[in-house]
Amino acid sequence: MIGIPMLGSYVYVFETRSSSVQMNRFKMTRTSSRLLYHGVLCLINSTLFLTLYSIPEDQEKAKLYSLERYPCPTVEFFRNDVLVIVTDPQLVFIYSFIYAPGLIMFNILNILFHVICTVDHLYIVPPRTISIETRKKQQKFFIGILFQTIIPLSLLWFLITVLIVDGITHNVSQEIMNLVVVACAAHGLVESVAVLSVHQSYRMAVLRMVSRENYDSKFE
Repeated sequence: MIGIPMLGSYVYVFETRSSSVQMNRFKMTRTSSRLLYHGVLCLINSTLFLTLYSIPEDQEKAKLYSLERYPCPTVEFFRNDVLVIVTDPQLVFIYSFIYAPGLIMFNILNILFHVICTVDHLYIVPPRTISIETRKKQQKFFIGILFQTIIPLSLLWFLITVLIVDGITHNVSQEIMNLVVVACAAHGLVESVAVLSVHQSYRMAVLRMVSRENYDSKFE
């Protein structure tokens, strides 16, 4: 559920990068147009929360259904409060194989559109009004954004792959599910490290902070 709003934030990142290219004919110059565009995206992604209306009222029966599908849960399933969101097999199929993939593909297509516009105007048909040095800086920053996006998105693709395999085979080990939970928990840390690593200005700032701390520690 977290992954799709995250994709929506990446749409904003690449749209901003695409709109900053002066000769891009598809860029949105008006603030009202951008607000409308991202507002519609946010509204479409917010339909994800409609799945909360399918939460069964009888949670004990829902837990029994979960035990039938996953007969060997961890100890936390019995010790802690567990909320089962969906038990209807048809809804599980619709959410897992139609709705969620469609929503993900919708956001990916928006990202690809802005990426193609940026690549076209930075690499294929670069504008002559921009100096070579400025274009190189824009290209460098764009590559940094790509790596900044690809690194944390790899965790999302791992989660999607596990869900697809589970939906087809109904045979995913507890170890794999634990890795999925760890991957989701580590997403924020991985994204922060990616941002600090791919952009030179951030890397230099971190190195200066570390070197300053090491320098100060020598005189304490």
